[in-house]
Amino acid sequence: MSASSKTTDEIVSHLFDASRPLPPLEPGKKVYAPELTKTIGGLKEHEYVIAALHLANDDIHHCHLIAQDNEGDPTANLLHATLHRREGDYWNSKYWWSNVRSHPLISSSSAAKSFVDACEVAGKQAQDEKRQKKLREEQYAELRRIVDWTRENYKS
Repeated sequence: MSASSKTTDEIVSHLFDASRPLPPLEPGKKVYAPELTKTIGGLKEHEYVIAALHLANDDIHHCHLIAQDNEGDPTANLLHATLHRREGDYWNSKYWWSNVRSHPLISSSSAAKSFVDACEVAGKQAQDEKRQKKLREEQYAELRRIVDWTRENYKS
């Protein structure tokens, strides 16, 4: 099956396949599966589902376009905060977490900001592989929660 004919379920399965290496805390401009970018963008899904899938695919740019177009909405702000953390723009991430205030996916904006701080410290202490792995596992679970929650709460 070609990338352009994949369903949302197939894309989610691919992005969260157990054989996938844990996504980096900061993917830079390296998209995990670039062949899925156009397919994700063409899905007949709510734009927040599409943004969440781009984020899970390490496609910060395309997620940012959607989040930025919807500033002020708590879910768009959550996506915005998460993508800025993943691109290493920690100050900006914490700014967007301040704008989220309350969301079903986070216990508090201060807890989310603490995770941002932990990622920033880990980025400066790359030799601490055990800590890096723990944060990457936490981020991977977070990405899965975001995808699952947007799919459940934003039906197309």
